[in-house]
Amino acid sequence: MKSTLFILALTGLSLTAAKAGEIDTVMKEAMKGTNSLHSKVATGKGTPADAQKLLAYFKTLPSESPPEGDEASWKEKTSTLIDAAQGVVDGKPGATKTLQEAGNCKACHSVHKG
Repeated sequence: MKSTLFILALTGLSLTAAKAGEIDTVMKEAMKGTNSLHSKVATGKGTPADAQKLLAYFKTLPSESPPEGDEASWKEKTSTLIDAAQGVVDGKPGATKTLQEAGNCKACHSVHKG
């Protein structure tokens, strides 16, 4: 029970990490650099709290409009990120590898970065 409450509280706090309209914030806070939150979680070096925070960041992205490219592609790519991060949070086998692949910067930036 205590761990469930802790996770719920943590998730609530994490959801405030990025608000709608802040794609740049998500990129800077979660994706930028070799020691980014994404890198830590995708290589298995992050904590469960890191994985929850990354998932919360990713969940803000689908409601945004991409600077370039079409909405369908944006929704697909952001949904893939969310699913991959959720897999890590859920402890699914192979989830970190899936997250590494989903977080490929060039795959998204070549189509959507303004």
